[in-house]
Amino acid sequence: HPQDAGSVAHVPLDFLVRLFARSAAEDLARYSAEDLVRLAESAWAFFAARKPGAPKLRVAPASLSPAAAQRSETLIEIVNDDMPFLVDSVLSELQRQGLRVYLVVHPVLMAERDGAGQLVRYGEGRRESFIHVHVDAVDETRAARIADGIGQALGQVRLAVTDWKPMIARVGQLVAELKASPPPLPVDDIAEAVQFLEWLMADNFTFLGIREYALSPSGDGLTPDFGNALGVMRARDMRVLRRGGELLEFTPQIMAFLHEPRLLIVTKANVRSLVHRHVHLDYIGAKHSDSAATLIGEFRIVGLFTSTAYTRSVRNIPYLRRKFKAIEKRAGFAEDSHSGKALANVIENYPRDELFQIDEDTLYRFAMAILQLDERPRVRVLARSDGFDRFVSVLVFVPRERYDSRVRERIGVYLARAFAGHVSAYYPSFPEGRLARVHFIIGRD
Repeated sequence: HPQDAGSVAHVPLDFLVRLFARSAAEDLARYSAEDLVRLAESAWAFFAARKPGAPKLRVAPASLSPAAAQRSETLIEIVNDDMPFLVDSVLSELQRQGLRVYLVVHPVLMAERDGAGQLVRYGEGRRESFIHVHVDAVDETRAARIADGIGQALGQVRLAVTDWKPMIARVGQLVAELKASPPPLPVDDIAEAVQFLEWLMADNFTFLGIREYALSPSGDGLTPDFGNALGVMRARDMRVLRRGGELLEFTPQIMAFLHEPRLLIVTKANVRSLVHRHVHLDYIGAKHSDSAATLIGEFRIVGLFTSTAYTRSVRNIPYLRRKFKAIEKRAGFAEDSHSGKALANVIENYPRDELFQIDEDTLYRFAMAILQLDERPRVRVLARSDGFDRFVSVLVFVPRERYDSRVRERIGVYLARAFAGHVSAYYPSFPEGRLARVHFIIGRD
C-alpha cells in the first residue's frame, strides 16, 4: 500500500486496484506483491495506447519476479471498447484450444484518448474493457494460434453487437410482412410462427447473424444476399450448413423445407458460435414471400437461445407449446389426471434443444415410451436421426444402480459404432425416479 501520491512506478493506484479487485483470492495467492506490481506496470504500459474502434491484443510471457521464474506462464491481454460477450467469448476460445487458465481479471475502465489512440486522461471518457488472463506457457507457434482464434472471436463479437438493433428491426419487418401478406398456409400455423418470432425478439434469443436468400427461377437453388446481411453473416465465407465434409449455403433438406407446407424450420447449424458460448449455433429459417404471397426465398437467422428458452415452461413458449398441445391431444389424457401430469412432466424435462428440432410423430412415440418407463424401469434407447443426416440424437435410459461413468463410456462407444459416427457430446441427467438418462449426440460425416 504505497503512501505517496497514489502511484507505483507511474501506475495510478486506482488502475492497480481495479485490475485485481474482483479476482478470486485463491487465484491471486499464486502471486507475490512484487509479481502483482510487475503485472500492473506491464498492463498499464499496454493500456496506454490503442487504435480507436479496434481491439488491442497481445499473447506474451508473463512478467513475473525472479522468485517465480520456475513457474512460467503466458499472459493474454486485450483492450477493447466495452461491449457484451467479450469475456465469455475469449474464455470459450481458450477452452476450445485446450488451455488451462490460472488467473482472469476483466475490469471496465474509463479512458479518454486522442485521435491516434494515445491515453490523454485516465478515469474519464469512454468505457473500455481490459481482459487479463494467465495460461500455461506456450511457444510462439501456439501463441500465434491463440491470438488468431481470439482475434476471430472478437471480430464476430463486434459484428454481432454492432448489428444487434438492425437485426431486431429486420426480424420485426419480417413479422410485419407476414401479417400483411401471409403465405398460403393455415392461419394457425402463421399466427404461431409470428408469435414465435416476436418471442425471440423479447430477449429470448441472442441474434448473431441474419442473411436472406433468393430462390432461383427454377426453384432448386438459393442465392445469398451479402449486401443486406447482418452480424456474423456479413462475412461471405460464413456458411452454417454442411453436406459430408463441405460447408454449403444450402442443402437438399433446406430446399425440401422451402417446398413443404410449413413456415419455419428450427434446427442446429453445423458451425459453433465464436460469440458468448462455444456451442452449435441455433438456426431458424423462415420462408420469405413477396406481397403476392409468392415464395421468393429464405430468411435465415443464426444465434443462441437465451436461458429462458431452457427454463421457462413449454406451455409458455410459442412453437413448443403447439407441439405439446398436439401430443396431449393424441395421447387423450385429461390434463389434471395422473397420466396427463406424467406426460406434462416428460415433455417439460425433455432435452429442450431436442424439443425445438424433433417432429411431432417422433416426439409422441418417444414420450409414450418414456411414460412406460415410469411404471417399469428398464434400459431403453430412443434414437432420432437429424433431418440433415448430420448427427443422431440418442436418449439412453439406464436403471440408476447399473449406471456409472464406465457404463456411459461403453454405451457411447457402442452407439458410435452402431451409427457409423463419433460421440460429439453427452449430457447425463438424473431426474427424480429410478432411472439415469444420458443424451448422446453421435456426429456423422
